[in-house]
Amino acid sequence: MSIIEAVRKYLQTCPLLKGGTLNVDFLPPEAATYSVDVVPVKPVLKAYMDGSSQRQFLFVLATRTYYGEFVRQQLDNLCFFEEFAEWLDKQNRTRSFPNLGDGRNARKLEVTTSGYVFAPDTDTARYQIQCRLSYFQKGER
Repeated sequence: MSIIEAVRKYLQTCPLLKGGTLNVDFLPPEAATYSVDVVPVKPVLKAYMDGSSQRQFLFVLATRTYYGEFVRQQLDNLCFFEEFAEWLDKQNRTRSFPNLGDGRNARKLEVTTSGYVFAPDTDTARYQIQCRLSYFQKGER
């Protein structure tokens, strides 16, 4: 299983997504949609002589939601990401991580930016939060 597949499967367990479709690198124009998008990053943090390595995988959880002049709407939009960050923090405390498959062991899953509006439109906007998965990958030797 690829890392992005494992992350997507894991995020689908988050109760905040309410059973909505979680796309990959695609956020539809309709409100109440979600996407997990890959962020470019140098994956290997530290390499070992046996071929093992400490790695990272950066991704964005994005949603398209209603947007406009009403303060309550924007507060609700941002509160979603605060609650998501709390959920992710709880998963870390309980060491509940994505199953990355044989030879990979997740070590930490953290939020690296707060939730923010990324692309506002007339009545909807893309909001997103950036996250990092740190993991160990066993060497081939």
